[in-house]
Amino acid sequence: MRAKLVKVRSQSLATRLAGVSVLGFGASWKAPEPERVVVRDVITALEDKRALYSQAVWEEPRHVIQSIFKIRDELTNGLKRVGDNSPAKDAFRIMRAACREFLTLTSTQSLQQQKGMMRGNSVWEQEQFFVELGKLRSVFGQQLAVLGYLYGIDIEPELASILPPEAKRSK
Repeated sequence: MRAKLVKVRSQSLATRLAGVSVLGFGASWKAPEPERVVVRDVITALEDKRALYSQAVWEEPRHVIQSIFKIRDELTNGLKRVGDNSPAKDAFRIMRAACREFLTLTSTQSLQQQKGMMRGNSVWEQEQFFVELGKLRSVFGQQLAVLGYLYGIDIEPELASILPPEAKRSK
């Protein structure tokens, strides 16, 4: 009985080895994380961020802003962990840019008024905060739908509430 030779791709070897040592000299490295794991980790972290899905009337602006800072940090960490040609990289960058835009707009408005967001007498200020939050959520919903589809990752119902609606099928 002959042994069947199978070609092994060099890329798959990296996940099998953590180092090489010859005559007392060696080198070690950490094998790259599978991209799906990185995307799943980021989505799991986002599932716990109420700023993305909780009813707007229940949101305390100060807490929302703190949460957006944490979300932006999580996305930056995800960016560091995925490959340069990863579709996740674009989605993470788009969501991170939405965080920056939200923070810039809400901070600029409150600075112009020289008071905290939602502290003004104007209903417009309150509405503007929620409009910007809605824009942020819509960007995240679009990108999370793409990531969930591309990487086969289920999304918890609370966070899934910001995904685009399913298309109605015509009969």
